[in-house]
Amino acid sequence: MKKITLLLAICFAFQFNAFSQCPGSPDPGFVCVPNADFEQFLISTTTINGPLDGQISIAEASAVVGTLNLGGSAPYNAIDDFTGIEALTGITELVITYNSVVTSIDVSANSSLTTLNVEGCTSMSSITTGANTTLSSLLMAGAAATTIDVSLNSGLTTVDARFSDLTLLDLSNNSALVSLQCRNTSLTSLDMRNGNNANVTQFNSDFNSNLVCIFVDDKTAPYLATWSKDALSTYVDNEGECNTLTLEDANQVVFEMYPNPTKNTVFINANAQDTQLSIYDITGKLVLNNALYLGQNTVDVSQMTSGIYLARFTANGNVQTKKLIIQ
Repeated sequence: MKKITLLLAICFAFQFNAFSQCPGSPDPGFVCVPNADFEQFLISTTTINGPLDGQISIAEASAVVGTLNLGGSAPYNAIDDFTGIEALTGITELVITYNSVVTSIDVSANSSLTTLNVEGCTSMSSITTGANTTLSSLLMAGAAATTIDVSLNSGLTTVDARFSDLTLLDLSNNSALVSLQCRNTSLTSLDMRNGNNANVTQFNSDFNSNLVCIFVDDKTAPYLATWSKDALSTYVDNEGECNTLTLEDANQVVFEMYPNPTKNTVFINANAQDTQLSIYDITGKLVLNNALYLGQNTVDVSQMTSGIYLARFTANGNVQTKKLIIQ
């Protein structure tokens, strides 16, 4: 009886190990999919067949077309590894939204992809698009990536990076671009000199108090009046003009806000008297307005729904902004 029990345990352990780890050498014609939830999603929602064994057929994967939507519902919004996505070369739209655990995505091999949506992926620090010329829409609102290289994505028309952690964004090679939403980010550099500024129908870089210069095709062009930018930002034509600008006193309002993310209460340390705190939701609606005092302040945010917000601090005519996440 003990021998039978031991044998069953060994068999179970072997099967579990074979399933839970990506095979070092997948079967010929197969690609590894080490995340079981991701593999189950592919088996359940596409024409890819089982069994659930840590690998999928490359031929079956390449035959999958259309939209792959892994956003919103458990357990697919908690997948932390999308290895195997590279075999799905026929998909045109990939949706991985409000996934708080995945840290990276690489779609450089998805040669038919037109839309990548990673909105609300608050741990997504690395997004690789490669030389995908079919990619037209990049939606990364709330993502954690500080930089992204889209220089080879010549078909890119739309970028939505609101409430993301982007610090640098170079769109000088994206001459098809017509829409940029980068409201409330960490941007310090934005280059729009792609020769197509006149055809940009949507542009919003408001609430970016650290963005001093926005490089454009022509800083005197009348269409810039239809664009929306932070009051502390200036349109410039070249680096020389930017070097003459300074933040002056814009960064004198120093504050510390914690914990972030939070659920019920946020503590704010301010070094200026009569600081005003204004919190806006992702649509720009003012949801909370409080006066702050020198030192530590306690702010009740328990009535605010879960989501990403903008905290704007104003003191002595100067402004600073920071992303606030309510869980």
